[in-house]
Amino acid sequence: MKLQDDITDVELEMFFSELRNKDSHLNTPTYPGKPTFKIWKLLPIGIAASLLLGLWIWNQEKDDITLYQDMIIISLIERENQEQTIIIEQAASMDVWESPTASLLNEF
Repeated sequence: MKLQDDITDVELEMFFSELRNKDSHLNTPTYPGKPTFKIWKLLPIGIAASLLLGLWIWNQEKDDITLYQDMIIISLIERENQEQTIIIEQAASMDVWESPTASLLNEF
């Protein structure tokens, strides 16, 4: 058994040595080096982007939000003897602010 293994080992060694000889005669292509990156190429893009951003900020219009100065509040109040009266009031809008959930607190 040992003899058979030695023969196949020799054959394999000869096979691979022939492949190495063939490969040694091949010319390998040269790999081009890593391209150099130059930061100055980005300078015009940065200037253009800064100018566009500046123009966009400069040309924005400021929206004026006007608050209602006066509000008219009409209330229906039930008095004694189930008498209902209408009350009309005038107030500034900041005086009558009501939270969005205030209607949940009303007692019926």
